[in-house]
Amino acid sequence: MSNAVLLEVDSLSKRFGGIVALNNVSLRINEGEIVGIIGPNGAGKTTLVNCVTGIYKPDSGKVIFLGEDITGKPPHVIAVKGIARTWQKIRPFYNMSVIEAVTAGALLRTKDVLRAREEATEVLEFIGFPRSKFEMLGKNITLIEHKLVDLARAIATKPKLLFLDEVVAGLRPHEVDVIADVVKKINREMKITLGVIEHVMRFVMNISDRIVVLHEGRLLTHGTPAEVARDPLVVEAYLGTKPV
Repeated sequence: MSNAVLLEVDSLSKRFGGIVALNNVSLRINEGEIVGIIGPNGAGKTTLVNCVTGIYKPDSGKVIFLGEDITGKPPHVIAVKGIARTWQKIRPFYNMSVIEAVTAGALLRTKDVLRAREEATEVLEFIGFPRSKFEMLGKNITLIEHKLVDLARAIATKPKLLFLDEVVAGLRPHEVDVIADVVKKINREMKITLGVIEHVMRFVMNISDRIVVLHEGRLLTHGTPAEVARDPLVVEAYLGTKPV
């Protein structure tokens, strides 16, 4: 893991009418890290990622990626620069096959459809997706398979930084373990830096090098998983009471 700063968020704020979704949030993600991004519902986690990836334009502050100010640039430009994401709500591809859906991601880097399909095949094999299901339509695969395809489609864009937005939501415990192994493999072998938004604490604490905690649109604290787990401010934010 490198100490080089890959992403720097500087004093980022975002309002929706009278609601302050992000309030002067600053953080860094270093090259090679897995950074967990946690907090209660409404803390600003997805809004933060939406501002970084160009879905939302922040009201103030900056997003610096590899030393370049990318604040407010459109999503396709940011994707080309090397930031990808999965989605909190699965975006189904009911009438596309698995291989077609992942090929669509690979086409970000090449106009050669055959080459893109080869790269999609390599990515699906890397994450352990069954080859026997490559040609299955999206409407016929399971929830965990949808999650894996969403991951594969993002990886196929060849990102330097990948955000995962509640990638294990709705999964059974053994399926959570499968995704955890895949995520660690992506980080370790593909050298992709990861930002992981998650409510499943067992998952995010297990895979993360550092944890960032948001609460009511503000950065509450950050540290190693062990440090964050015993931080009284985090306990109070989640439970509404101070630990005794």
